[in-house]
Amino acid sequence: MKHVLWGALLCVLCLGCAQRENTYLIEGDWKDGEGQVVYLKSSMDKDAEILDSAVVQGGVFKMQQPLAYVHPRALSVNGSSHFIILDSLPIHVKCEQVKAQVKGKEIERLQVKIEGSVEQDIFKAMLQAQQAEMFLMLGLAYAKEDPAMQDTLAQVYIRTKEQTAKTIDSLVTNYPNNYAAALILRDFVAKHRELPEVEEMYAQLTPWIRQSYLGREVKAIIDARKTVAVGSVAPDFALQTPDGKTISLKDLRGKFVLVDFWASWCGPCMAEVPNVKKVYEKFHVKGFEVVGVSLDEKKEAWTNAIAKHGLSWLHVSSLKGWKCPVAAQYSVTGIPATFLLDPEGKIIARNLRGEELMEAVAKVL
Repeated sequence: MKHVLWGALLCVLCLGCAQRENTYLIEGDWKDGEGQVVYLKSSMDKDAEILDSAVVQGGVFKMQQPLAYVHPRALSVNGSSHFIILDSLPIHVKCEQVKAQVKGKEIERLQVKIEGSVEQDIFKAMLQAQQAEMFLMLGLAYAKEDPAMQDTLAQVYIRTKEQTAKTIDSLVTNYPNNYAAALILRDFVAKHRELPEVEEMYAQLTPWIRQSYLGREVKAIIDARKTVAVGSVAPDFALQTPDGKTISLKDLRGKFVLVDFWASWCGPCMAEVPNVKKVYEKFHVKGFEVVGVSLDEKKEAWTNAIAKHGLSWLHVSSLKGWKCPVAAQYSVTGIPATFLLDPEGKIIARNLRGEELMEAVAKVL
């Protein structure tokens, strides 16, 4: 009888654990927020889907629902969004009015602090490391009319990007059994680094994390990238030139071709233009062609950049920005991104910069 009772008790305890592991809990304090609504959204996007909400009553609010997968979400408080990783461990949110000095005047603003599992802390460290890189990218975009400033910012950007990469390596290596490591791989590594390196970092994750929802998403990205890896035949595409003519990649078979993803607003892209021009001018007569695939949305900005910088090679665009179907087809998530093809359309090199591009083309022509 004792064995039966003990077994029943274990079942109840296990059931409780299972329920807790498949439920998220967000609790918050907001002393002055009576009647305000806090929203859980699917992402940080402005028009993201609302998944849950809670009204502040008595200075507190609470959300608790079944959790299918550990997933990045956004918590919208007083109109501002805050990144969270939704998992089975409780997340606590503290909202309070704080005073700050802005242009010599004292103002009050709502400060939101989010605390939770180690997953939150790991990813927060990643976001902090990336913040400086993002600010420099904005600076490069605004400095496009000042070549000297753009060169200086480009050099700082490269160093900052290298430091961010070291932070990523450290977090994945030190936390292979955390969902945040898979999230970092998915959002900051899987689509950006060379495929062998991505596969090596993915292998560092524990089997449990590789089999998780986020782990499977990383694996799906890896599989998709293999279709545009070195040695694969580049997927064909057809896009329009500035004058409305349609150009297909397969029409260029028989030549060495550089497929160059860029945009007029991209500082690093414009910094690389002189290198591409040197290679094009030297080897075009020997059968080398460049196809610039622009991720611009406005035709005028695209064509003005072509004219201003004297980009005399082939140019095409869908004018859909990051929603360009060819960018998705080639798993492009950052620019500049380049693919060097041989006369049979096979990818022989990727993401060549500066002298590397010159040396690679000189080697085959």
